[in-house]
Amino acid sequence: MTARSSENSNDRLFCWEQVSRTNRLFRVSRVFAPAQCAERLLPLYALFSVIELIGSASYDEEVASSKLGWWRNEFLQQNRADSQHPLVKELNRTGAADMLSGESIGQLFNGVERRLSATAPADMGALRNTCIETFQPQLDLELATAESQLTAADFRPELLARNGMLQLLRESVQGKEQGSYWWIPLKSLARHGVSREDIRRQPGSPGAVQLLAELLGEAASWGRESHESPISPAKDYSSARHVFAISGLTARKLNRLAGIAPDRFQAELARLGPSDLFTAWNHARRLG
Repeated sequence: MTARSSENSNDRLFCWEQVSRTNRLFRVSRVFAPAQCAERLLPLYALFSVIELIGSASYDEEVASSKLGWWRNEFLQQNRADSQHPLVKELNRTGAADMLSGESIGQLFNGVERRLSATAPADMGALRNTCIETFQPQLDLELATAESQLTAADFRPELLARNGMLQLLRESVQGKEQGSYWWIPLKSLARHGVSREDIRRQPGSPGAVQLLAELLGEAASWGRESHESPISPAKDYSSARHVFAISGLTARKLNRLAGIAPDRFQAELARLGPSDLFTAWNHARRLG
C-alpha cells in the first residue's frame, strides 16, 4: 500500500468512526445509496456528526460558536483545498466538496447556532416545524452530493420532521447538561407535570417515560399514511434511494424508542440488527 493509499484509508476510517458516534443507522442505509454517490456520502455524514456533537456537547454557547467558526473557516473556498482535517480531505478526494455550495454549508452551521439558544416550542405543531428546519439543510446537501435535481421541497414534510426529531433526541441523549431536551413542547411538560430537569435527572421515572413515549409515538406517526412515497410521481426519485432507506430506519427507530424508558435510549440508538437491513431495503425498493 502506498503512503497516499494509507492516508486515504485513514481518512475514511476517521469518517466511519465519526459517523458511528451519532448515527449508526448510516452503516445500514449506505448499502442502498446509488453507487455513484455512496462514497461521497460517508464524509458528508461525518460532517453531520461533527455538527450534531457541537450542538449536543458544547453547553457553553461561546465555545460552541468558536467551534462552528473554525468549521466555517475550514470550508471557505480558499481554505478547503488545503485543509488537513481528515473529514475535509475525504470530501475533497471524493469530489463531494465541489458539489456543496457555501450557502448550503452555511445553512447547516446556522441551524446549529440557532438551536444552541433556541426557545422551547409551545406545542407539537411548533416542534414539528423545528424538526423540519433541523433536517432540511442536511437533505439538500445530500441531494447535492447525489447530483440530484431534487430539493428538500420535493419530499413530504413528515419525512423531514421524523429525521429531525431523531436528531434532536440524539443530541439530548449525548448532552447531559441543562440544555438537554430543550425541544420538548411547553404544553406537553405542563400536561404531564414534568420538567426537563426531571427527565435529565430521573429518566426512568413514570412521568418521563409517559411524556417521551407520547412525543415519540406521535413523531413516528407523522406521515405514516404516505408510506414514504414520493411527493410527486412525475419526478425521478432514484437519486434519493438512500434518503428513503435511512428515513425508513428512522421511523422504525422512533417506534422502538417510544416503547422504552428514556434511560435506555442510548443503548437503543446504538443497536442494529438484521431486521434493520430489511427495513432499509423495503423502503429503498419502492423506487424500483
